[in-house]
Amino acid sequence: MKKSLLVIVFLITSTMFPQAITEKDKQLHFAAGNIAGILGYHLYSDKHFDKQGAILASLATGFAAGTAKELFDTAIQGEKFDTEDLAATVLGSFTIAISIPLFEEIKNKPKKRKRRPKNRKRKCGV
Repeated sequence: MKKSLLVIVFLITSTMFPQAITEKDKQLHFAAGNIAGILGYHLYSDKHFDKQGAILASLATGFAAGTAKELFDTAIQGEKFDTEDLAATVLGSFTIAISIPLFEEIKNKPKKRKRRPKNRKRKCGV
């Protein structure tokens, strides 16, 4: 089930932006989104131990990194704000946010054994 979901997600994302990913700049933004997504996911999950929150943190980190880069390009380098670059960065963090939980090992917590009461013979004082 999880592997088929992963295949579907990769097929959908690969058909959404086939022209955008061929450019070298978009590939770099996608890779930066991957790195930002991994960083956001692991920093959040190590501190809070929450999978859903870690997925959202991964997406938010990718969005923040892409927005910061595009604002830097606009303010410092005088280029225009490119939403396709931002979309490539968010798409990179999205693929990481979806694929990390699919391949994480499920850690089974050891079950606590119930203590059995010792069979002690009680002495009656009568």
